[in-house]
Amino acid sequence: MKSQPVIRRFGLCGFPIAHSLSPRLFEAAYPQYRFSYQLIEASTPEEALRLFRAGGLMGMNVTAPFKTSILPLTHRQTEECAAIGACNIILKEEDMLVAYNTDYLGVTRSLEEVKTPVKNSKCLLLGAGGAAKAAAYALLKAGANLFWANRTPAHIPDTFCGHSITPRSLAQVADDLPACCLVVNTLPLSIQETHILRFSPTQIILDASYTARPLERQAREAGATYVGGERWLLHQAIPSFEAMTKTPPYTVAMERLVEAF
Repeated sequence: MKSQPVIRRFGLCGFPIAHSLSPRLFEAAYPQYRFSYQLIEASTPEEALRLFRAGGLMGMNVTAPFKTSILPLTHRQTEECAAIGACNIILKEEDMLVAYNTDYLGVTRSLEEVKTPVKNSKCLLLGAGGAAKAAAYALLKAGANLFWANRTPAHIPDTFCGHSITPRSLAQVADDLPACCLVVNTLPLSIQETHILRFSPTQIILDASYTARPLERQAREAGATYVGGERWLLHQAIPSFEAMTKTPPYTVAMERLVEAF
């Protein structure tokens, strides 16, 4: 009797993640393979890893709020992942859990699409979580002059990837903004907070969120170039899925799904 091919299992952990687009992206990426992709909604990173092991998964994507907190629970980290201090992939490699980061590629490739001149340019980054750290890594690696702000400035590192950082509060953003060609936002900003942001037609705005899209209205009303978080999602997912499956994804179908979202 011919044996059935083994289904290779992957997933996504975070909280909340019920409405994540990642499972649909994964299905679009691998319509012809015996892969499965499941959601692991957990209240702690420890619980997420317990469910990961119990489910027999070979790898999983990591999203908020675990990108930073799950890192100490892994056995090894890639160079990029260690520099960023956050991960968005965990792979089971023999008996070890290895952390990777492709979030920074999501930023880099999204900005390449709109031909953003980052080198030697002033760029504003909002937020201090795992996604923000990946964005900071991408921007500094590209040679940006980085202005970094957060609701709690103390959560921003004083030095990052060998660069000195002057943490700013959101109240200080209005002074920095006119000189910046790019704004990358990773915060779920309130209406009141967005009111302090006055964009110009020459600026490029990238939101991490592809659902809330907090800066879209402000950007479009100002005539600025707006890049939604679905581009970031797509460009981190392509190398992420390939790293997990060791198989090139069907990027055409992934692109179609993102365009229709």
